[in-house]
Amino acid sequence: MLRLNRQTDYGIMILTCLVREDDKAMPPRLLSAPEIATASGLALPNVSKILKALVRGGILQSRRGVQGGYQLSRLPAEISIQQIITALDGPISMTDCAGEGPEQCDVSSLCPMSANWKYINDKIVETLESITLEQMAIPGGVLAAANNDSNSTRNPEGE
Repeated sequence: MLRLNRQTDYGIMILTCLVREDDKAMPPRLLSAPEIATASGLALPNVSKILKALVRGGILQSRRGVQGGYQLSRLPAEISIQQIITALDGPISMTDCAGEGPEQCDVSSLCPMSANWKYINDKIVETLESITLEQMAIPGGVLAAANNDSNSTRNPEGE
C-alpha cells in the first residue's frame, strides 16, 4: 500500500496551520512550538520533532530566544508537497529501482518492470511537485486547482 507515514501527514497539517496563522498576521509572526501544537491539536513532543525536521529540510526557518519561533522559509505557493514529503520522509520511491535506478536492484537483469516503475514513480513525483502548500491550506484547494488546470487545458484561450 502506498501511504504517507504519520509524521509526514502531521507535518503537512502543521504547515497548513502555519499558513492559516500567517494569513491572520501581516507581516507573519514567528510561532512557538507550543503555539503550533495548540493550533494543530497535536502533542508538543511530536510537533517539536516534526518542526526540527522541517527546518533541516529547508521548509521552515527558526529563531531561538524569547521572540523566537518558526515560520515558513518561502511563500506557501513556492513550497510543493513533494518538497515537504522529501524533507520529512526522504525521496519518494515506489520501489528501489524506481528511486535509485535499476542498478540498485538485485534482480534487475531478470525484471522487465524497472522502466515501468520508474515512469509511474516519476508521474507521482510530478503530481506532488505541482501541488503547493498554499493549495493544501484551503479546503478543496487542490481539487479547485486541478479543475482550473483541466479547464485551461480544454479551453486554452478562455472561450
